Amino acid sequence: MSRLTSAVTVILALTLATPLFAQGARAAGTVRAIGGEPIKGATVTAINAAASPSEVASATDDQGRWAMIGLTSGTWTFMVEAPGFGSMQAAAEVRVAGTSPMTFTLVRDPGPAPGTLDRTILLQVTRADTLRDQGAYAEAAGAYQQILERNPKLTSLGLVVAGVYRQQAAAQTDPGTRRQMLDRAIATYTALLSDETLGARAKAELDATRAEVAALRP
Repeated sequence: MSRLTSAVTVILALTLATPLFAQGARAAGTVRAIGGEPIKGATVTAINAAASPSEVASATDDQGRWAMIGLTSGTWTFMVEAPGFGSMQAAAEVRVAGTSPMTFTLVRDPGPAPGTLDRTILLQVTRADTLRDQGAYAEAAGAYQQILERNPKLTSLGLVVAGVYRQQAAAQTDPGTRRQMLDRAIATYTALLSDETLGARAKAELDATRAEVAALRP
């Protein structure tokens, strides 16, 4: 009788536990370059301050595919980064019933063209890059701005500055502060729309940033 009771107890426990495991939502998709080629080694981070855990990360395989499980149903912000590419973020609804595959498209970070900078400017840009990579976004944006003010022909740095503002926005938990950072990015991209070389890139990034702002609205 004790064995039968134990067996029934185990079966009952498993039966009761099944709905709990089923509540975990799944998100998946791909990360590609603007030309369509998959990006290997990109990092996709899902952020939701109200969930537990509040952050879930995944890396892409050689086909640019990523997947994550155990998400709580709700709105998550997906931050996508890859070496040599500009980062991006987007908000998406994740549901237990099913979440449509998400495809993120990254554009290459132009930065200053190699071989066009003298040693002093190159060192300054390298220091600013280091600050950005360390997550010191405010200091990095200020450093890039100083370089740009002293070297106005390096207009491509404007795209880098706007990208830093978006990274800084993604790191914020306060919606008001996040909106402020995104507004700075929008202003920076808007100033580049008339640039013959960078205008198309600025327009694409501007549209993406405006979509991020729209996602913040209740």
